[in-house]
Amino acid sequence: MRSAIIFTIFYSYTKEIRINFFIHNRRWLLFVVTLQESFIAIVPFFLLTSLITLYYYFISYLHLDLFGFSEQSIRAYMILLQSFSSLVAVVSIAYFFANRFKVSQIVAITLAIAIYVTLILFESTSTSPVPLEMPYGFNQNVLLMPILSTYLLKRFYPYLSLQLTQPDGNHHIYELFNYIFIFFISYFTVLIIDLLLDYLIYHSIANINLLENPYLPDIIILAIRNLLVDALWFLGIHGEHTINGIFGKEILFKELFENLTYGEFNRIFVLLGGAGVGLGILISLLLHAQEQNIRTITKISIPFVLFNINTLLIYAVVVLNRFLLLPFLFLPLANLIIAYVTLPLLNIDFSNYYVVWTTPTFVDGYLKTNGNLWVVYLQMILLIFDIMVYNFFVKKFLASQSFYYHVEHLQKNLNLKKELKSTKHIASFQAQKDIIEANIQLQELIEQLHEKNLFVYYQPKVNIKTHQCSKFEALLRYRKNNQLIGPVFLDTLEKAGLAHIIDLWVCLQVKKDLHQWKKREFYPTISINIHPDTLKSTQTMHSIMNILENERIDFEMIERSFLFQTAKKNLNTLHDKGFGLSIDDFGTGYSSLETMVHYQIKELKLDKSLIDIIHTKKGFYVCQRMAQLCHDLEYIIVAEGVETPEQLALVQQINIDLVQGFYFSKAIHFNEVMTFAHRFEQKHYIKSRR
Repeated sequence: MRSAIIFTIFYSYTKEIRINFFIHNRRWLLFVVTLQESFIAIVPFFLLTSLITLYYYFISYLHLDLFGFSEQSIRAYMILLQSFSSLVAVVSIAYFFANRFKVSQIVAITLAIAIYVTLILFESTSTSPVPLEMPYGFNQNVLLMPILSTYLLKRFYPYLSLQLTQPDGNHHIYELFNYIFIFFISYFTVLIIDLLLDYLIYHSIANINLLENPYLPDIIILAIRNLLVDALWFLGIHGEHTINGIFGKEILFKELFENLTYGEFNRIFVLLGGAGVGLGILISLLLHAQEQNIRTITKISIPFVLFNINTLLIYAVVVLNRFLLLPFLFLPLANLIIAYVTLPLLNIDFSNYYVVWTTPTFVDGYLKTNGNLWVVYLQMILLIFDIMVYNFFVKKFLASQSFYYHVEHLQKNLNLKKELKSTKHIASFQAQKDIIEANIQLQELIEQLHEKNLFVYYQPKVNIKTHQCSKFEALLRYRKNNQLIGPVFLDTLEKAGLAHIIDLWVCLQVKKDLHQWKKREFYPTISINIHPDTLKSTQTMHSIMNILENERIDFEMIERSFLFQTAKKNLNTLHDKGFGLSIDDFGTGYSSLETMVHYQIKELKLDKSLIDIIHTKKGFYVCQRMAQLCHDLEYIIVAEGVETPEQLALVQQINIDLVQGFYFSKAIHFNEVMTFAHRFEQKHYIKSRR
């Protein structure tokens, strides 16, 4: 419980810095994702613990022995499970951070357990050499030490590994041997760090108790205590037990009003279902959650939250969820202020009945006041207020998990609101990745994408027969860290089902550029790449066709675009409206001759991978036969990726029509396109005159 004081002070005064850092720093995002994965993985254990706890209080109320188990035996089982909760968390955190750091999971788990048990021994005040039970609840050791120890395994491995290899067998055994020295050095390093923290920080403030200040009213101390408890819960640390261990719980037994202690006041009027107003979170999620996983967890949590056990809900939804930070911390404070001011006005008499912490909301107030309904009404008003506030933040949270949130956010960044409404039938995530990490990566990317750092560049498609250049391919470029690079983000957007928005934006930019060229009496034909998801979206394709109507446009698409029935209909519509159709990357993946026969294709582009091997005998014959087939079908054939004079000579030999590649030019800015076309034609005109 030593360095938890550091966490308490630090997290109380740096909220804004933490939120900004959380949003904009990728390493922190990955850290948060990994920690959330760790907590979600142990939800079944918390569910079991909550069930046993609920069962224990149920039979204790009724004084029953059900299924042959006495009240004492169930209580012992409950305490045993609770005491192991911290160890289960240590194992889970070590496992997931080992995956993140790419170190041995079994070594990481073993090291984390060894360190945790050692720290328990260090902190034990028992006269026995070995404590009889582990501490209940999460503290700084549970959260920090498995992360630190696993990180040290990663950092020490390149320098201390034995570098043993056994490729023919027993590879895993030899891999474990590589960690021998690393294991012990990491073990002692963590212990030394913990001792240094103890010496430098804990002993210097050990006698300072922030919650025993004679100059502060008790109600203020209770408010500060609640804020610290909820802040620790938000971090994944068991707030109640940690604060009790550091500052004690004497305040909870003092009387606020006659026969009403601060602890009872806190349970009846402030918490309402557990830390952070558990009932408020639960009801708000039930009202608004549509995503199946969240709804399932919420429904499972209902019976537990009703009895003020919201551990499951906290670790599944709340921990490190920046959207719920403000209400989770400050709604209990609002409840405290409202109830503290209102109760004296109601002139309520409280009974000697002791309210057990698992007594449901409304029932506890009713019992404590011998049936005074004004208390129940006050509780109801507080809860309605909490739900209304949570509704706002829960909607924000649920939207951040939603595909449509990302659609709207990206459209807003690229100024596309008028051109396209979010489509309802695109799958939110088609890749089988971890949903949490994918959402955070996507959100980070969308924050970075803006029309001010996206550009359309144009790569010439040179006609090597006529020595003219009137065709260009529109290619997306992205400015990152003051460097212009290719669209490295497209893979992430594609997996998120957002490629159609980028395609639409490119079409709008091309339209603007064509308009500018027309003013200068320059009329190039522009090729635009269309993603398969865009092609199968009739709504998006209608928007694109309206934007580019009567323009000289060819649409390039890969062959998997032809798999969907809606895509086939949209292809026919494109052809009917006068747009050119081109097959891109032909010769890679699967290339179907059926596609060449059944669709009104104007142009076919040989993939760069074929041009790279055109100097070989097989490569040359493949390209030659494909060129001949395309000409027989009256297609224009394009060779992309031509970079050397040798490749140019060979594509000329097999009668290629258009050449695209670095040999002639890389993708160039809008302002250079017209100049390039005129200079290219002029250069070859001069050559022909000589």
